[in-house]
Amino acid sequence: MGVRVLHAADLHLGSPLRAVEDASGSLAEELGRATYEAFRRVIGVALEREVDLVVLAGDLYDREARSVRATDFLIEQFDRLADAGVPCYVVHGNHDPLGEGAESLDLPGNVTVFGAGAVETAHYPDEGAPEVRILGRSYGARHESDARLEGYAPPDRTVPNVGLLHTGLNPDGRRYAPCSPADLASTGIDYWALGHIHAPGAVDGAPAAYAGIPQGRHVGDASVGGCLVAEVEPRHEPDLEFVPTSPIVWRRLAIDVGEATRPDGGALRNLSDVEAVAEERALVLRETDYAGFCDEVDLPVADVDWDVEGVVCRWELTGRGEPSETLDAEATAVLAERLRDRLGGGSPFVWTESVRDRTAAPLPDAETLIAEDEVIGELVALAEELRTDPDARADFRADAGAVWEWVDDPDRETVPADRLALDPDRLDDLLERAARRAIDELATGRREGR
Repeated sequence: MGVRVLHAADLHLGSPLRAVEDASGSLAEELGRATYEAFRRVIGVALEREVDLVVLAGDLYDREARSVRATDFLIEQFDRLADAGVPCYVVHGNHDPLGEGAESLDLPGNVTVFGAGAVETAHYPDEGAPEVRILGRSYGARHESDARLEGYAPPDRTVPNVGLLHTGLNPDGRRYAPCSPADLASTGIDYWALGHIHAPGAVDGAPAAYAGIPQGRHVGDASVGGCLVAEVEPRHEPDLEFVPTSPIVWRRLAIDVGEATRPDGGALRNLSDVEAVAEERALVLRETDYAGFCDEVDLPVADVDWDVEGVVCRWELTGRGEPSETLDAEATAVLAERLRDRLGGGSPFVWTESVRDRTAAPLPDAETLIAEDEVIGELVALAEELRTDPDARADFRADAGAVWEWVDDPDRETVPADRLALDPDRLDDLLERAARRAIDELATGRREGR
C-alpha cells in the first residue's frame, strides 16, 4: 500500500528577494511577500491533492535567528494542515540549525520536528499500525560533516519508508551531510526527500529527489520554484510530479551585441538598440506561462490555477559589437534604470535586477584572423579535429572530465552533482566556447601588443 507525500524544502522564510532594494512601492511589496506566498501555495497543493503527509527537508528559515513573523506565518500554514488532519514532518538544515536558534512560538501538534542528536523515526498514523515510517535528523550546527546515514535503518519494508535529509550529496564534502546516491540506495529507504540544492530534480541512482526552493531569492535560483508530490510504495521507484509555486521567476538573459539585430534586421549600433532588443524579449516573457518556464525541469509538471506574477531579469550583454565601445559602469546602470522604467509595469511585470557587461570590441571575421595569424589557424584546426575525430574526441573527453568533478563549495545550493555529467552535448558546448574564448584572447592580445 502506498502513500501520497508532499515534499518541500528550502523555504528560506525571512529572506528578501535581492532585487527589493532597487524597487519601490507596490513592486517592493510584491517582491517582499513572494517567499511567503509560495509556501502558502505549497500548503494549498497539499490540501487540494489530499496528501497523506507533508515533509519539509530543511532551511525553513533563512538564518539561525528565527523571524517571529516567519514563525507566526508557519503556524498559520501548519494549522491549515491540522484542520484537514494532515501531519507535517520537519528537519532543520544548515541555515536554521536546531542548536543555534529556538522557535519564538509553539508549533501545532500536527508538526513533528526531528532532533539533531540522532536519526529519529515517526510513524503515520501511529506506531501500532503504521502506514508509513518517516526517518529524519536535523542539523545541530551550521555544518554537519558526518554522513549521518547509519541511523536510517528501517526495520522492514512492509510499509513505505521515507527519509528526510538535508545534504549536498557530495561524498567527499566536509560541510553538508556527505554521501552519494549509492549510499542512499543502500539503506532500505523507499523515498529520500532531500533539501539543500535549490533546483528540483530526481537523483540518478537512488530513490531520491530535491524539491528545490518554492521561491527563488536571487538570480542564482533561476529555476522555477515549487514542490514535489510523491507517490511512494515499498520497494518501488517513487512516482514524482513537480508543482510550480513561485509567484516570481528569475532569469539570466543574454544579449549578444554582435549577433542580435534591430527590428529592421540591421546590426546593433548603440544602447538604444540594445534596449529595444530587451523590450522585445520582455514581451515574450510576458506571454510565457509556467510550462514555458519549466522546460528545464526533468520531471512531469503539474497544471496550476495561478500564474506567474513577475519575472526578475539579469541582462548579460555578451559578444563583440559596436555597442561595446560605449558600455561602462555608468552606461549599464543607466540602461538598467531605463529598462526598469519601461518594463516594470504590466502583468506579469518584468523587473531588471541589473545589466552586466561581458562584451568586447569587434574583431575581424574568422577567415581574416586565420589568414593573419598562424597560431589561430592551428587552434581552429585543433578544435575541428576534437569535434570530428572519434579518437581525439575520446582522449579530450577523458582529460576534460576532471573539470566536472564535484567541488565542495560552501555556498553551492543550486546545481546537484548528477547534473554535471560530461555528456556529448555538453562536450560540444565546451569545445565551442573554449575555442571561441581562446581565439578572442589571442586576437585581442595581438592587437594590443601582448
